[in-house]
Amino acid sequence: MKLLVQGDDYGFTKAVTYGLLDAIDNGILRNTGLFANMPIAPWACSEMPARPQACFGIDFNLVSGPSKCDPKDVPHLVDENGEFIRSGARIRDPRWQTEQGRREMFPYEETYREIRAQYDYFVELTGKKPGYLHGHSISHEHYVEAIKRISQEEGVPYSQDIREKYKFASIMEIKRAKGEISLASQKKVFDPMDQINKNPLKDVLDNWDYLLTQDYVMIGGHPGYLDADLLNLTTLSIERVRDHEMVTSKELMKRIKEDGVELITYYDLY
Repeated sequence: MKLLVQGDDYGFTKAVTYGLLDAIDNGILRNTGLFANMPIAPWACSEMPARPQACFGIDFNLVSGPSKCDPKDVPHLVDENGEFIRSGARIRDPRWQTEQGRREMFPYEETYREIRAQYDYFVELTGKKPGYLHGHSISHEHYVEAIKRISQEEGVPYSQDIREKYKFASIMEIKRAKGEISLASQKKVFDPMDQINKNPLKDVLDNWDYLLTQDYVMIGGHPGYLDADLLNLTTLSIERVRDHEMVTSKELMKRIKEDGVELITYYDLY
């Protein structure tokens, strides 16, 4: 089995970033994507060279923090303060329920302009292209089309295309098939007890024997520590420490070693 472990939102807040760095240094995390629009992105990028074992991609963020573009150039994406309109507000908008409505909410040219600005800033900060392109939070037609365009223009793979090409199995797919995906999380509702009680490590260990029968497996999540900035920016907050627990688990690392599982990055797939 080849195992791709991915943790999203690198550079979101300091606590999230410290947690991701620890998961690389002391755990099995090998792929993470930068939030290039966040204020601490330069610091987060300065930590990358010391971790050659990791593949640093970019997570295109259109729902949290400030826009990278001048707000006047992306008026449909931001509020009066130049901050992205949060995902919870987006999915509660009646237009979200139809493709035409979603395209109106996220005009293509504005969507492309903003993620192109985030991409270019990643290259400016790091001096190289990201290892992969990845979407964040809610997905919609213009968003995916814009990411695919940048993928073609820059020759950098879109994570979804890679996973489909290699037919990756995942815990998310298993839980979705069993009807175990949290409705609260899909509705962007903050339920502290639901997040505290999340146990992704148990999910992986309980399905380990099945995963070993697959050629390619992905374990994804949002490992990180918790700080007040995170609580102010997203509903996906407390559960990050559970994801961090999973990717730094001694038991999981032991099984990976004993069963000859190969940890891979997106670089190994193209």
